[in-house]
Amino acid sequence: MPPARRSNGVALTSAGRDYAGKVGGILRELRTATDRARRPSGERAIAISTLPIFSERWLYRRIPSFRQAFDRAELRIEAHNGEHDADREDVDAWILYSKGQHPGYSVTRLFGEEVFPVCSPQFRETLSARPGADEVIGQPLLHDIYWDTDWPDWARAVGATAGELAANMRFALYTGVIQAAVDGMGMAVGHGEMVARELATGKLVPLAHLSVASGKSYHLVMTASSANDPTLVRLKEWLLHECSGGKPSNG
Repeated sequence: MPPARRSNGVALTSAGRDYAGKVGGILRELRTATDRARRPSGERAIAISTLPIFSERWLYRRIPSFRQAFDRAELRIEAHNGEHDADREDVDAWILYSKGQHPGYSVTRLFGEEVFPVCSPQFRETLSARPGADEVIGQPLLHDIYWDTDWPDWARAVGATAGELAANMRFALYTGVIQAAVDGMGMAVGHGEMVARELATGKLVPLAHLSVASGKSYHLVMTASSANDPTLVRLKEWLLHECSGGKPSNG
């Protein structure tokens, strides 16, 4: 399969590019398998990429349980903002907040959640006794630039007009949204498990009568080949066990 010669150099033919693409995928799989084989038994590294807020509020506090289940396995947790890079060779699995539509991947639903408006106790005092959706969307609204459909999705679910939503303040991370709500800067969409700490301590107050089921869930996403790896099968089983043992708060 010779390359095509040009006056200014050499380039692969279309057949050559197709061949290189296929071989490249095989070599990546081979390199991954070799790296795993070189590790002594019991020292398998597991790399998970997930949302920063999911790591902080759900995954980190379960690390002791992971240690018990996986003994000497190394756990590496990386952050992403809702996407997964199919070309990443150093990531075994992603935990995504999505509708679960990831063609070509092995997808396992971990859990869903309720979403509802939240605000500080002081901000709550400025609202009526039982605020309706129209009153809520007339308040300063706090937005996550990555979870940018939170307010529109909630508004549609409760029958409000999403087009009337004001983009008052936007934050690059959901932790910023939570802190701004605690500081009384406006109202946020509360994700049950992700704001459980603030709800428990009274730093945030939920408008529970306006709670709706989110159209998204947390999903474990792996490549088809990784899904058959014995260690990653155990990872899936462990995650499902943790989900069943401590279901998220719905506010």
